[in-house]
Amino acid sequence: MSQFDKMNRIEKRISRSLSLQIYYAWDMSQTHPRELLDHMKYLLDDKEINDNFFINGSPIDNDEAILNNNIVDYAYKLIEATINNSDEIDKFITKKLKNWDLKRIALIDKLILRLSLTEMFFFDEIPNKVSIVEGVEIAKIYGNTESSAFVNGVLDSLYNDLEDNKIKI
Repeated sequence: MSQFDKMNRIEKRISRSLSLQIYYAWDMSQTHPRELLDHMKYLLDDKEINDNFFINGSPIDNDEAILNNNIVDYAYKLIEATINNSDEIDKFITKKLKNWDLKRIALIDKLILRLSLTEMFFFDEIPNKVSIVEGVEIAKIYGNTESSAFVNGVLDSLYNDLEDNKIKI
């Protein structure tokens, strides 16, 4: 049993949102993700900053979920695995793009796809359907009006290929 098995649904959602934000910052700055996470944790430990930070309101609405070490550690684990496997993951994404080049996809959509596929491919403890739903929900928050449908289409297609043993990781 890993330390992350004890995380509840809200903590995992917060961790995934944090992962996306840090991954985006890393993509823009190439600053080490651990440094970015430490800075983010410092900022989000302040309730006032936290309340004003998240788009559409903070997922940390009550004392039930705070930015604890498990949230930060899971975010780091997800980011690190995504960065280390992004070339391989991009090949799978590219195969599902019809008349599109990976470079033309909105950056936020590409990052959400990579994070979700990292969970699907490398985090056996997370059911694939959960990774899909979470990716779609995060796309609704951070993407444009078409992001969630796009993310759902790519993830669902790759999920079906996984289930049918059409792809090997």
